[in-house]
Amino acid sequence: MSSRFSKKRIVILLLFISLIAGLSFLLFNPKTGIFKKHIREGIISYKASVVDGKDFSSMTMPDKMTVTFKNDYSAAELEAGLGFVRMKFISDPVKKIFLSQVYFLEKKQSVMDMDEIAKTNYYFPDYTVEYGNKTKEIAGCKCVNAVLKFVDGSPSTEVWLTHDISIKNPNWSNAYYKIDGVLMDYTLKKYGLKLHFTASSVTESKIDDNFFTVAPEYTKVKNKEIEKMFSGFFD
Repeated sequence: MSSRFSKKRIVILLLFISLIAGLSFLLFNPKTGIFKKHIREGIISYKASVVDGKDFSSMTMPDKMTVTFKNDYSAAELEAGLGFVRMKFISDPVKKIFLSQVYFLEKKQSVMDMDEIAKTNYYFPDYTVEYGNKTKEIAGCKCVNAVLKFVDGSPSTEVWLTHDISIKNPNWSNAYYKIDGVLMDYTLKKYGLKLHFTASSVTESKIDDNFFTVAPEYTKVKNKEIEKMFSGFFD
């Protein structure tokens, strides 16, 4: 009896060790792990919700956004109006330009240089950034908080960011240009619409370089013309 019992214990112990080893492989293997770090290429998916409380129809407002990234390039995509409005915003860190590809009855594209980016996308009052001590997990990434304190006395705002995703200077083309880290929970305003974004997943995947270019069928216009297209649509 004791010999048979010992064999059972050994079998159970071996199974337990195998289970722990398997879990360790899944958790810490850089290719298949749950806790991934230094992700250089892939897609971040965000949930989106309207911030200002206006009586918008949920069927016409964006409820999600994807940000595709590779080699420090990034492209954010949103849809609204049941797919009748499609937007793609590309940050080119080499040429230091911000490209907008928009379908809203017509296909339009614009290119902004740094001067135009500063006038259009840096819409916050001047601010300082205070990095906090709070941490939490968002979409499988370790995140820390940061508080923007505005010089003109406007109410401060808090965001959450991560360094687990390797994008150099990821916010250079948006209102959070002073923040070092990929934003995982924040608000952003575009075309009169203020949205709150929270990352829901981060996926490593191979991205084609052509994803960060604008389709040739989109007519080139000044960015102010695209802004005018949406005048009153979201306000």
